[in-house]
Amino acid sequence: MTTRSSRRARAREGAPQPVAPTTSRLRLGAFGIVVVAVLAVGAYLAFGDFLGRGGAVLGATEVQSSMAGFTPSVIHVTAGQTATLDWWTDDSAMHLEDGVHTMISPELGLDETLPAESRRTVTWQVPDRPGTYDVYCDTCCGGKDSPTMHGTIIVHA
Repeated sequence: MTTRSSRRARAREGAPQPVAPTTSRLRLGAFGIVVVAVLAVGAYLAFGDFLGRGGAVLGATEVQSSMAGFTPSVIHVTAGQTATLDWWTDDSAMHLEDGVHTMISPELGLDETLPAESRRTVTWQVPDRPGTYDVYCDTCCGGKDSPTMHGTIIVHA
């Protein structure tokens, strides 16, 4: 049993004082809260861009426009049918001419615009002419003349 006088003597001698169990639990709890907060901030910084993007449109072909072109680079549709594209980009406005991406294919009747860092649904009537058609973005990275800013739409019979 520790007496009051022996605790005072140890304090005078510079000996470490025993930590009360309540203080120890409080420190451990505070450390846990700091660890969880740091991990949460890190997760938000790493994956925060995915939070506002929303989900894909049911039955639509998901297409991403980026500085590297279209993903997927080949899109398959059926002649004479209505096609729906769930079109999105994470590119910021400062990287895009007029702050937009475009999806252009005169042969297919496509001339669409997508604002920076957004998502939209494009629905159009596919022509009755099966074949392979070029689609391009004309607003960034060299536009139509850039080989990376092209994709292909294949119209199946």
